Amino acid sequence: MAACRLTLLGGFSLQADGGAQLALPTRKYRLLLAYLALSAGRPQSRERLASLLWGDRGETQARDSLKQSLAALRQAFRQAGLDPLHADRESATFDPAGIEIDAIEFTRLTTQATSSDKAIAIYRGDLLDGIDSATSEFEEWLRSERERLSGLAVRVLEQLAQSPDPNAVSDDTIRLGRHLLARDRLREPVYRALMRLHLRKGERTEALKLYATCRTALNEDLGVAPDARTEELYRDIITDRLSPTVITSEAGRTTDRPAIAVLPFSNLGGDAQFAHLCDGITEDVVTGLGRFRLLFVIDRHSSSAISGRTSDVAEIGRRLGVCQLVQGSLKRLGEQVRITVRLIDAGSRVQLWGEAYDCALPDILTIPDKVTGAIVSQVHSRVEISLVEQSRRRPTLAAYECVLRGVKHLRGYGADDNRRAVELFQRAVEIDPDYPLAHAYRAFADVVLHGYSDTPPEILKNALSMATRAVELDNDDGRCHWLLGLIHEYNCDLDRAEHHHRRAIALNPNDANAVASLAPLLTFLGRAEEGIDRLREAMRLNPYHPEWYWSDLSMTLYATRRYPEAIEALQRITQPGYWQWARLAACYAQLNRMDEAGAAAAEVRRLRPDFPAANMRLPYRNPADAAHLLDGLRKAGLTG
Repeated sequence: MAACRLTLLGGFSLQADGGAQLALPTRKYRLLLAYLALSAGRPQSRERLASLLWGDRGETQARDSLKQSLAALRQAFRQAGLDPLHADRESATFDPAGIEIDAIEFTRLTTQATSSDKAIAIYRGDLLDGIDSATSEFEEWLRSERERLSGLAVRVLEQLAQSPDPNAVSDDTIRLGRHLLARDRLREPVYRALMRLHLRKGERTEALKLYATCRTALNEDLGVAPDARTEELYRDIITDRLSPTVITSEAGRTTDRPAIAVLPFSNLGGDAQFAHLCDGITEDVVTGLGRFRLLFVIDRHSSSAISGRTSDVAEIGRRLGVCQLVQGSLKRLGEQVRITVRLIDAGSRVQLWGEAYDCALPDILTIPDKVTGAIVSQVHSRVEISLVEQSRRRPTLAAYECVLRGVKHLRGYGADDNRRAVELFQRAVEIDPDYPLAHAYRAFADVVLHGYSDTPPEILKNALSMATRAVELDNDDGRCHWLLGLIHEYNCDLDRAEHHHRRAIALNPNDANAVASLAPLLTFLGRAEEGIDRLREAMRLNPYHPEWYWSDLSMTLYATRRYPEAIEALQRITQPGYWQWARLAACYAQLNRMDEAGAAAAEVRRLRPDFPAANMRLPYRNPADAAHLLDGLRKAGLTG
């Protein structure tokens, strides 16, 4: 048994075995002992010690003060029958034999996986908490030691959060997490650990609140969103895909496919003609890589969102949860265009591969396939891959640019965005009547313009004809199948809708939008639980996804009677439309929160005075599912 105990975590205390305090009356005596104790067994020069604590004094006075302080330490330990200080003219050494030092014991326990709970109990706060430093030099040492010990505490907290041991969730564990966040509110690993711990206790609301706090802190202090791991955990919780008793480790949740993201291509010359072309080539490279099941490709929307906030490839990789990044640029050289592409290891920032392509402007659309083939070969150098040049017919450059511009307007929030999208897609069709994607987007834009499920039958019929023509022109374009499937869904033809959705995903398993769009269709088919899984998959592919993902998620959650989670999803939408307000009203009504239901219903009437529209279609295959939604709307006062 130790003859005395030295407590340094959360303050300072020196006690004999019986509990009596061993007096060290001055602050500098305590600081000196803490420094020597954490350097146990290693000689410390008197010059170094004098500088640390009395650097503001003359050399002679500093050495005399050190001598006096060492004598005071000896006198204190003699009360416990110990003499741990060994000093000569040049140095002093602390022998910890017979002395229990909490900071050293904590460090030792953090190396033992089975002792994490014991380590947590020891960590009662920062090193020497509440004791002012003596000099700036000592303050620097103290800051470094505090960071080291708190870093160990974070690691232990993460281990406990992912441990299957039911005893891992304790008041000490939660206390430690809260303390670490109070000290540094930007520690994302701590938020994740606490979210898991609260979920283990069955406190899903607390876990969701922690995510909201994390998101706010990162946005206010750094202007960034939570990284991919935090977002994925949050979505697991909101979609109820983490059991309160079985928490999967982060390592076990990551895909075993190489994860890659394509950053927006840069327009180096600033040529206005290339502004949309850079976006288009980026999208084509993403689409090309996405066709390969052995790659996990992050959606361009997320890549653009993060790269717009930081140029550091390591930070981009961490936030997107990928190991490799594609960077590219376009530059005009007379009548030629030079496209430069690099494959970067995000962790090390090392370039794995690079290539430059020079081509005449009319041939520029042949570049994405060449880039895709080279990248896949590099990423899978150990896998034998045969890439066949894409056989799809290339559109003219002018039609291609019109489609790119139209996509930017489609489903926009501007008053004339969707009408402008229709005009641009129509122009693309007129320029190049055999361009499949132009026909598909032209068809879907009409449905968007006329309110999706409110689209008049004659408009729907014409849209189906155009989208079917797109698939006939290119049966291997996943986006054409996806858009045709959406139109069939709004026409209440669920079987054909599912066929084309499945075909789209088979052609490109990494198309996050196609995967996400399958969720509401599955909900209409009475398979909402499966729909939730598809949305989780889409959100992993596109962690910084468009807001309509949240709308689709709310629909699936409502169908599974998870009203609080559906409300949480709807509250992520910054500019909800009348149907989002209607579902929100239904959720509140089902929870008997009638004041909030009434407020949401009022927004519905403000945006759509004639709600529900006479031609409103609810294409649920199971009448009970449609009745469930109508019941919520009725309780909220939105239907008779």
